Amino acid sequence: MRTGLIIGFGAGYVLGTKAGRQRYRQIYSAFRTVTENPPIKRVIEDTKVLTDSSTVKARAILAEQLEQASVIIREKADD
Repeated sequence: MRTGLIIGFGAGYVLGTKAGRQRYRQIYSAFRTVTENPPIKRVIEDTKVLTDSSTVKARAILAEQLEQASVIIREKADD
């Protein structure tokens, strides 16, 4: 889903810059129309929530692993 959104945004940007400002505005307007659609909005919000919770989990795992690594390094330094 995110990859498709990024590709779509990139394609819109490239097409918009090649076609000029007026065409860019048309593409942007179509993009806004799609993203303002309630089901699409819900998917976008759900994706944000999922991404945020995944980021929190990843940070917690990383912090735990860094702590374990620092303990191992301290133990090796004391030997």
